[in-house]
Amino acid sequence: MIRIVLYLLIISNANCFAQTNDTLDKDKYTYRSTILSSILPGSGQIHNNKIKPVKLHNRLWWKLPIIYGGLGTATYLIQFNHQEFRTIKDERLSRQNGNSAVNYISYSSEQLKLIQNEYRRLRDFSIISFLGVYLLQIIDANVEAHLFLFDISDNLSINFKPNIQNNVVSSYLVPQFSLNFKL
Repeated sequence: MIRIVLYLLIISNANCFAQTNDTLDKDKYTYRSTILSSILPGSGQIHNNKIKPVKLHNRLWWKLPIIYGGLGTATYLIQFNHQEFRTIKDERLSRQNGNSAVNYISYSSEQLKLIQNEYRRLRDFSIISFLGVYLLQIIDANVEAHLFLFDISDNLSINFKPNIQNNVVSSYLVPQFSLNFKL
Protein backbone atom coordinates (compact mmCIF):
# COMPACT_ATOMS: atom_id res chain seq x y z
CA MET A 1 0.00 0.00 0.00
CA ILE A 2 2.81 2.39 0.86
CA ARG A 3 4.48 1.62 -2.47
CA ILE A 4 1.28 2.51 -4.32
CA VAL A 5 0.97 5.80 -2.43
CA LEU A 6 4.60 6.71 -3.11
CA TYR A 7 4.24 5.75 -6.76
CA LEU A 8 1.16 7.95 -7.20
CA LEU A 9 2.85 10.88 -5.47
CA ILE A 10 5.97 10.54 -7.62
CA ILE A 11 3.93 10.27 -10.82
CA SER A 12 1.74 13.23 -9.90
CA ASN A 13 4.73 15.43 -9.02
CA ALA A 14 7.26 14.33 -11.64
CA ASN A 15 6.28 16.28 -14.72
CA CYS A 16 4.90 19.56 -13.37
CA PHE A 17 7.79 20.99 -11.35
CA ALA A 18 9.19 23.06 -14.21
CA GLN A 19 5.85 24.40 -15.40
CA THR A 20 4.42 27.79 -14.61
CA ASN A 21 0.77 28.74 -14.48
CA ASP A 22 0.90 30.14 -18.02
CA THR A 23 1.97 26.86 -19.63
CA LEU A 24 -0.44 24.56 -17.78
CA ASP A 25 -3.25 22.88 -19.66
CA LYS A 26 -5.99 23.90 -17.23
CA ASP A 27 -8.57 21.27 -18.14
CA LYS A 28 -6.02 18.46 -18.06
CA TYR A 29 -4.61 19.66 -14.74
CA THR A 30 -8.04 19.90 -13.10
CA TYR A 31 -9.02 16.49 -14.47
CA ARG A 32 -5.80 14.98 -13.16
CA SER A 33 -6.31 16.50 -9.73
CA THR A 34 -9.84 15.09 -9.57
CA ILE A 35 -8.80 11.62 -10.72
CA LEU A 36 -5.88 11.48 -8.26
CA SER A 37 -8.19 12.49 -5.44
CA SER A 38 -10.66 9.80 -6.52
CA ILE A 39 -8.01 7.09 -6.50
CA LEU A 40 -6.24 8.07 -3.29
CA PRO A 41 -7.93 10.48 -0.87
CA GLY A 42 -5.85 13.63 -0.37
CA SER A 43 -3.60 13.17 -3.40
CA GLY A 44 -5.57 15.78 -5.36
CA GLN A 45 -4.86 18.33 -2.64
CA ILE A 46 -1.14 17.46 -2.78
CA HIS A 47 -1.27 17.77 -6.57
CA ASN A 48 -2.87 21.22 -6.26
CA ASN A 49 -0.03 22.35 -4.01
CA LYS A 50 2.15 22.78 -7.11
CA ILE A 51 0.01 25.49 -8.66
CA LYS A 52 -0.91 27.51 -5.61
CA PRO A 53 -0.21 31.22 -5.97
CA VAL A 54 3.22 32.39 -4.87
CA LYS A 55 1.68 34.84 -2.40
CA LEU A 56 -0.05 31.99 -0.59
CA HIS A 57 2.51 30.92 1.99
CA ASN A 58 0.71 28.01 3.63
CA ARG A 59 0.85 24.50 2.29
CA LEU A 60 -2.24 22.54 1.42
CA TRP A 61 -1.06 19.54 3.44
CA TRP A 62 -3.16 20.62 6.41
CA LYS A 63 -6.23 19.09 4.76
CA LEU A 64 -4.81 15.56 4.85
CA PRO A 65 -5.34 14.96 8.60
CA ILE A 66 -8.91 16.22 8.27
CA ILE A 67 -9.61 13.96 5.29
CA TYR A 68 -8.06 10.85 6.84
CA GLY A 69 -9.52 11.66 10.26
CA GLY A 70 -13.00 11.82 8.76
CA LEU A 71 -12.53 8.65 6.73
CA GLY A 72 -10.97 6.80 9.69
CA THR A 73 -13.72 7.86 12.09
CA ALA A 74 -16.42 6.84 9.64
CA THR A 75 -14.69 3.49 9.06
CA TYR A 76 -14.44 2.84 12.79
CA LEU A 77 -18.13 3.70 13.30
CA ILE A 78 -19.14 1.43 10.42
CA GLN A 79 -17.21 -1.47 11.94
CA PHE A 80 -18.42 -0.82 15.51
CA ASN A 81 -22.10 -0.42 14.59
CA HIS A 82 -22.02 -3.49 12.33
CA GLN A 83 -20.41 -5.58 15.08
CA GLU A 84 -23.04 -4.52 17.62
CA PHE A 85 -25.78 -5.12 15.04
CA ARG A 86 -24.52 -8.68 14.44
CA THR A 87 -24.13 -9.43 18.18
CA ILE A 88 -27.67 -8.31 18.98
CA LYS A 89 -29.06 -10.09 15.92
CA ASP A 90 -27.35 -13.34 16.92
CA GLU A 91 -28.68 -13.02 20.49
CA ARG A 92 -32.20 -12.33 19.27
CA LEU A 93 -32.16 -15.24 16.80
CA SER A 94 -30.74 -17.51 19.51
CA ARG A 95 -33.68 -16.62 21.77
CA GLN A 96 -36.15 -17.29 18.95
CA ASN A 97 -34.67 -20.77 18.55
CA GLY A 98 -35.48 -21.51 22.21
CA ASN A 99 -32.06 -20.89 23.80
CA SER A 100 -31.73 -18.95 27.03
CA ALA A 101 -30.47 -15.35 27.17
CA VAL A 102 -26.67 -15.10 27.24
CA ASN A 103 -25.55 -11.51 26.65
CA TYR A 104 -28.50 -9.17 27.07
CA ILE A 105 -30.40 -10.69 29.97
CA SER A 106 -32.30 -7.57 31.00
CA TYR A 107 -33.77 -6.99 27.50
CA SER A 108 -36.71 -8.75 25.92
CA SER A 109 -36.69 -9.96 22.31
CA GLU A 110 -38.84 -6.99 21.24
CA GLN A 111 -36.40 -4.56 22.85
CA LEU A 112 -33.49 -6.33 21.16
CA LYS A 113 -35.28 -5.91 17.81
CA LEU A 114 -35.52 -2.15 18.44
CA ILE A 115 -31.85 -1.93 19.47
CA GLN A 116 -30.84 -3.98 16.42
CA ASN A 117 -32.73 -1.62 14.12
CA GLU A 118 -31.05 1.35 15.79
CA TYR A 119 -27.57 -0.10 15.19
CA ARG A 120 -28.53 -0.85 11.59
CA ARG A 121 -29.60 2.76 11.17
CA LEU A 122 -26.35 4.03 12.74
CA ARG A 123 -24.29 1.71 10.51
CA ASP A 124 -26.07 2.95 7.41
CA PHE A 125 -25.59 6.56 8.51
CA SER A 126 -21.86 5.85 9.04
CA ILE A 127 -21.59 4.45 5.51
CA ILE A 128 -23.28 7.58 4.15
CA SER A 129 -20.91 9.79 6.15
CA PHE A 130 -17.88 7.86 4.80
CA LEU A 131 -19.11 8.38 1.24
CA GLY A 132 -19.84 12.04 2.05
CA VAL A 133 -16.30 12.71 3.30
CA TYR A 134 -14.85 10.87 0.29
CA LEU A 135 -17.00 12.87 -2.13
CA LEU A 136 -16.25 16.18 -0.39
CA GLN A 137 -12.50 15.70 -0.68
CA ILE A 138 -12.88 14.97 -4.41
CA ILE A 139 -15.00 18.11 -4.87
CA ASP A 140 -12.51 20.13 -2.80
CA ALA A 141 -9.59 19.04 -5.00
CA ASN A 142 -11.53 19.90 -8.16
CA VAL A 143 -12.75 23.30 -6.98
CA GLU A 144 -9.34 24.20 -5.56
CA ALA A 145 -7.67 23.39 -8.89
CA HIS A 146 -10.21 25.54 -10.72
CA LEU A 147 -9.72 28.46 -8.33
CA PHE A 148 -5.93 28.31 -8.47
CA LEU A 149 -6.02 28.32 -12.28
CA PHE A 150 -8.59 31.12 -12.47
CA ASP A 151 -7.27 34.19 -14.32
CA ILE A 152 -7.16 37.23 -12.03
CA SER A 153 -4.74 39.30 -14.08
CA ASP A 154 -5.13 43.01 -14.83
CA ASN A 155 -5.94 42.29 -18.47
CA LEU A 156 -9.58 41.64 -17.66
CA SER A 157 -12.08 44.43 -18.27
CA ILE A 158 -15.74 45.10 -18.86
CA ASN A 159 -17.28 48.03 -20.73
CA PHE A 160 -20.89 49.06 -20.37
CA LYS A 161 -22.03 51.57 -22.99
CA PRO A 162 -25.56 52.91 -23.56
CA ASN A 163 -26.50 53.69 -27.13
CA ILE A 164 -29.54 55.19 -28.87
CA GLN A 165 -30.26 54.03 -32.39
CA ASN A 166 -32.89 55.12 -34.86
CA ASN A 167 -35.30 52.35 -35.87
CA VAL A 168 -35.73 52.37 -39.65
CA VAL A 169 -39.15 50.69 -39.76
CA SER A 170 -41.07 52.75 -37.20
CA SER A 171 -38.83 55.83 -37.01
CA TYR A 172 -38.61 55.64 -33.23
CA LEU A 173 -35.52 56.01 -31.20
CA VAL A 174 -34.63 52.68 -29.61
CA PRO A 175 -32.38 52.60 -26.53
CA GLN A 176 -29.73 49.91 -26.61
CA PHE A 177 -27.09 48.72 -24.23
CA SER A 178 -23.91 46.96 -25.11
CA LEU A 179 -21.73 44.96 -22.79
CA ASN A 180 -18.19 44.14 -23.94
CA PHE A 181 -15.82 41.74 -22.22
CA LYS A 182 -12.09 41.82 -22.78
CA LEU A 183 -10.34 38.65 -21.69
